[in-house]
Amino acid sequence: MPSLLAYLVAIAALDSLNPTTTAVQMYLLSTPKPVPRSVSFIAGVFITYWTAGLAVVLGASQLTINLPGLPPSLMYTLQLIIGIVLLLVGWNLKNAADSQEAKRPAQLTIAQTFFFGSAATLWDFPTALPYLTAIERIVRSQFDLLTTMSILAIYNAIFVFPLIALLGLYICLGEHSLNLIQAINRSVQKWGHKILRVLLMGLGILLIVDCIAFALGRPIF
Repeated sequence: MPSLLAYLVAIAALDSLNPTTTAVQMYLLSTPKPVPRSVSFIAGVFITYWTAGLAVVLGASQLTINLPGLPPSLMYTLQLIIGIVLLLVGWNLKNAADSQEAKRPAQLTIAQTFFFGSAATLWDFPTALPYLTAIERIVRSQFDLLTTMSILAIYNAIFVFPLIALLGLYICLGEHSLNLIQAINRSVQKWGHKILRVLLMGLGILLIVDCIAFALGRPIF
């Protein structure tokens, strides 16, 4: 269990390097009286990501119950596919990132920023490969419902931690933090995708190597 949690925490930290949600949060903090909207945006991202992850875990777990005796090789095949996709996405991330810009909410009410965070999360969910990697490992571990919900809550708390940290920075420093936040934004735009590219490729290679080790009778995880 501790080793699995460490593995999932590392994946969640990788998943949290999301330039899009970070850019939106920085934009919200630059608007008048931003704290309620920022909190609402974080809540929308957290609740939606947690709910979507739980739905996938429960669906996959139900499938394994209805189809008992599934060979471990099937799960490792899925892991191999995810690893290859992570490697390819990481390799091609630079070109894809250059052509995309973070969308900003047209309206700034608390309810609208909540639903904007929710919609943005759902839009990105099919490409949330680190999250799917974590979900695959949770399904394989066959935890009870309460443990699964708690693990997903921990994962999602780490996922939104950069957004919370930016909000905390604003609360502590007020408008004096805006220059620092803008400097962070420039650094994220410059280095974020490069770092994410390396980490995605590294995770993909790790998953592929684990599958090869499983085939040789010596799995890593």
